[in-house]
Amino acid sequence: MTIARTLSFFALLGASSLAGCATTTRIYVESRKETNGGEPLYMVVRSSDGKSFVTERYQDAAAKLFTRGQDPDVIAQEPIFPGRPFTLTIEDADKKDLVVYFFFTKPGNNWRVPLRRPLPAEAAIDLGANDIQKVQVRKR
Repeated sequence: MTIARTLSFFALLGASSLAGCATTTRIYVESRKETNGGEPLYMVVRSSDGKSFVTERYQDAAAKLFTRGQDPDVIAQEPIFPGRPFTLTIEDADKKDLVVYFFFTKPGNNWRVPLRRPLPAEAAIDLGANDIQKVQVRKR
């Protein structure tokens, strides 16, 4: 399914399902078979003050991957299997920005993406071989 078709589907679904419900953000990840050399990688979603992630090094962020119980800002930690689409829904509970990290074996420059407040209804993230290729968001 292409990102454009996915966003259209989510727009229709979101219009009917969000009425009267808590605010949510749906994150859709599309990867290729060659993403991360064909090996699984991890996606981590963390709440953020919006500033600290800019200076955060890859190694420091990766260390948090294995300390989920110890880092209260980690909202989700999920494996991504290359070539398989993945969808995650996050409830907007703590009123902070979100940062979505992808832990590639050999990361390029684009290994994380911020989702700023007000959080979008959906974010479609397209992964390349070793980094994030494209991000599309649908605002509320």
